[in-house]
Amino acid sequence: MEVPVMSKYSNVLVGIDGSKQSEMALNKAISIAAQNGAILSLLSVINGERFPNTSTVGYGFIDRSVYDSSVSEMEKKLAEYKKTALAAGVKDVVTDVKIGNAKVELGNDYPQDNDVDLIVVGATGLNFIGRMIVGSTAAYVIRESPCDVIVVKTDENNQAVDLQKTTYPEI
Repeated sequence: MEVPVMSKYSNVLVGIDGSKQSEMALNKAISIAAQNGAILSLLSVINGERFPNTSTVGYGFIDRSVYDSSVSEMEKKLAEYKKTALAAGVKDVVTDVKIGNAKVELGNDYPQDNDVDLIVVGATGLNFIGRMIVGSTAAYVIRESPCDVIVVKTDENNQAVDLQKTTYPEI
């Protein structure tokens, strides 16, 4: 039986949420992008309304300025990560911070809008309560994405990591 040669990835997306798990995913994504000569997209999604909510149900109007400090902080962090990726040999690094639903942005919208052919995510980023409320972003991305997904559970040396010690503290 002849084993087909796998084509290279050309556009790698990594989800960044500030957790240790997302940093582990970033390290793997940098390596993959450098080895494949791929574009590396660093995406952070701040949970919130994507567009101003004009509904009279719930909280009503949301002033988008409430997200400004969070967006600014993530833009700074992504700029640092971009420098790291460029220094590691990635030729093209794109950064983006969006406001919306992380699952939908990572699993559907961004990959489809940007021709992503590989998504790299951490195994978990939230604490237990957060996972119960929001659900597993990784599970959604695996189930719904239009491309391959790598879920990172090991460090850059492929050594097992205690996920409890690498996630946000429990509430």
